[in-house]
Amino acid sequence: MLIQIIAFFFLLIGGHAQSQCSYRDIVVSQSQTGNFIQGKPQYQVVVRNNCNCGQSGIQLDCTGFASVEEIKPSILRRAGNVCVLIQGGTLNKGDWVQFKYAADRQFWFNPISSDPSC
Repeated sequence: MLIQIIAFFFLLIGGHAQSQCSYRDIVVSQSQTGNFIQGKPQYQVVVRNNCNCGQSGIQLDCTGFASVEEIKPSILRRAGNVCVLIQGGTLNKGDWVQFKYAADRQFWFNPISSDPSC
């Protein structure tokens, strides 16, 4: 009985810790590829979910973003100043998605929203 109570306690703590995931657990990294598209440097972006839970509805701040290279809307779709990642689908723990763009300068895609599913 004592073991069951302790196990239940750890489940409660573990579940609470996982629910602390947020868009802050979405990590964006990027680097220059060395290629040029229409005279603009090309960048490769990797967006990774570092949360213990899946996260869907991931949105990135895209205020002022422009690319001369087309990005598949199934990967990154712009809606005003917000970019929606993988059509709002889920990135599970450790999963990542990547895309490339070409612009005069590197753009920072700051995560602004997500829906953790713990």
